[in-house]
Amino acid sequence: MAVDVTYTDNNVVVNSQTGVDGNAYTTAISNDKLTNDDFLKLLLEELKMQDPTKPMDSTAMMDSQLKMSTIEANADMSAAMAELSASYKTSNLSTAANMIDHIIEDGEALSDGTLPAYRVASVKQVDGEVIIMANKINGYDEDTGVATYDSNFKEIPLANVSKIF
Repeated sequence: MAVDVTYTDNNVVVNSQTGVDGNAYTTAISNDKLTNDDFLKLLLEELKMQDPTKPMDSTAMMDSQLKMSTIEANADMSAAMAELSASYKTSNLSTAANMIDHIIEDGEALSDGTLPAYRVASVKQVDGEVIIMANKINGYDEDTGVATYDSNFKEIPLANVSKIF
């Protein structure tokens, strides 16, 4: 006759059954955040309750440990990648901010084949993408030698900047 047992320890719910042979078997574990420590606690509990004449298969035990380690390593790698991505976005914003008041090209040729130049006025980040706000250079005032700019801003994604002067 099988006996069902459920116990909770640190928000981990473990369901066990005691078989007709008197051995306890874990039938279910519920917790989305099982760690290697949790696994080792469960493993030790199973070892304590096993029938000494029918020991647990050590290969299956090591396979379970390897799976837990792999899951934990993947979760750690995912967190590290998220941090790296955030760092990269911050770096891009910093790079773009250093372009303010510099002249750039975006690689888009006009109908006559010339590449217009733009003066970077500001930068912004929209949904993780760095956008440069720039005014097109219309020409130079011959008397003063000062550039004249279009009053409208062009939004240029940082990835499209082809040249910085």
